[in-house]
Amino acid sequence: MKNRFIKINSIAIAIMGVVHIIATFTPLINKGLDVLPQAKQNALIYMSLMCGMLLIVLGSYVLWAENKIAEFPKLKSTIQMASMLLLIDGILAVTLMFHNPFAWALGLLCAAEFLLTVK
Repeated sequence: MKNRFIKINSIAIAIMGVVHIIATFTPLINKGLDVLPQAKQNALIYMSLMCGMLLIVLGSYVLWAENKIAEFPKLKSTIQMASMLLLIDGILAVTLMFHNPFAWALGLLCAAEFLLTVK
């Protein structure tokens, strides 16, 4: 049962990464960048895209590795490292975007991933 929750949570985290990347190009974010010089706009777009990619890659990795852990027990430590990175990302999302409900959703997903995979 725990394995199933990890898989569902990992998929949700990867989906949040896709949403993050898509949101980078919506007017909600792009219009807010208009006041910045072009170089800073590009830097913020890059950072936003990489944050989304981090979620996709780590969520996908945990999903993949969780399926292989019976065959390769050493993957447990890499899953724990990935979930630790996700926890840091979730904490930073809530801390830096306190009024954003998606940051809270991501924070909860990342905390759940960490709690599910640590033991």
